[in-house]
Amino acid sequence: MKTRKSIYTLLIVAMCSCSGSTTPVKEQLEAVQTVQQTVEQLPEKEYKKLTEEPGVVFYDITLEEALEKAKKEGKYVLIDCHTKSCGPCRKMENGVFPQEQLGKFMNERFVPIMRDMEEGEGLEIAEKYNVQIYPTMLILLPNATKEGEIVGAEFNIDFLIEKLKEIIHEK
Repeated sequence: MKTRKSIYTLLIVAMCSCSGSTTPVKEQLEAVQTVQQTVEQLPEKEYKKLTEEPGVVFYDITLEEALEKAKKEGKYVLIDCHTKSCGPCRKMENGVFPQEQLGKFMNERFVPIMRDMEEGEGLEIAEKYNVQIYPTMLILLPNATKEGEIVGAEFNIDFLIEKLKEIIHEK
C-alpha cells in the first residue's frame, strides 16, 4: 500500500516538474492512468508461512506486520508465546496446532505468529503484555490492544476453541 502511494506521489511530482514541457495535459493524464493501472496490478504483499494447512497457519512475520495483516483482513492477531525449553509448548506445537479442526477455526479469525519469549521480538512482547507462563496465547486487536489470553497448555481442541470464542465474543 505504501509502495503504491509512493509511486503515485513520485509520478505526480514528475508530472508537475514537467509542466513546462510541450506534452499536452491530456497525454500526461493518460500516462498517469497507465502507470496507475500498472501499479494496481502489482501483487499484494506476500507473507511467509511457517506452517501450512490443514492445521493452524503460523506466519513468519513481525508483530507489526501481523497487526497490519489483521487490520486489512478484519482478524485478530494470535501470538503463541513459548520458549525452547518448554515441554508443553512443544506438545502444543506438534500435537494441537496441526489439527485440522483448530486450523479451520483459527485461520479464518486470526493472524497467528509464534514467538520465543527469551529472544528477539519475544522479549519485547513478554514485557509489554506481561507474559510470565509458557505457553501463553495472546489475542490482540489490530491496534495491538490485548483482547485476552489463554495461559498454559490446552490439549482439548473443542475446549480451546470455546475459550477462543469467549475471548473474541463469538457464540
